[in-house]
Amino acid sequence: MGGVYFAIITQSMAALLSILIIGNAGYIGGFNGITDLRTLKGWDIRTDDAKFYIYFATAICLLLVILLAQIVLNSKLGRVTVALRGQEDRVRFTGYSVTAFKTAAFCFAAFAAGIGGAFFTMNVGFMHANFVGIIPSIEMVIFCAVGGRFSIYGAVYGALAVNAAKTLFSEAYPELWLFAMGLIFVGVVLMFSKGLAGFYSDTIEPKFRNKGALSS
Repeated sequence: MGGVYFAIITQSMAALLSILIIGNAGYIGGFNGITDLRTLKGWDIRTDDAKFYIYFATAICLLLVILLAQIVLNSKLGRVTVALRGQEDRVRFTGYSVTAFKTAAFCFAAFAAGIGGAFFTMNVGFMHANFVGIIPSIEMVIFCAVGGRFSIYGAVYGALAVNAAKTLFSEAYPELWLFAMGLIFVGVVLMFSKGLAGFYSDTIEPKFRNKGALSS
């Protein structure tokens, strides 16, 4: 299964999980979510010191996940996965199990996303059902598109850029934010097919290299 069918199924699962959370108000808060996240193993996470430590723990964990992703990319799993992106049939004809490699890549992505979700919950102090629905999934796709889907660092660039724009536009024009995000997505896809990371590597980085070569 792949392509649009895979996208429909994953989005349907997100919608079903959101409905399941809202329908179980007695256990996980329903539509209001879990709003009283105050302690972690007896440690008060609402203090300024706790927020400081959680912030840097999040940053360190991000660097570790990026390093792990780079290691995976340079391994056989990563090379075959990159090949799958371009020529899936050719990889299948060479004898590799396309399903196994796709499942491994999907599980690794889910592992990284789960860690990010755990740290996100501790940073904001609550968990809402809307964080599990379709809209957050679409936002993450936009993160990758804006940052650059051909780069590991692209997801980081996209998350920072889109959330910074979200904070700016949602405070000034809250009713227009969703339209602005859609325009950002369409504009990046049309003008920068490789995202911010691709724009940097294709346009900005060569200029620095040329300047360095001229100065030497």
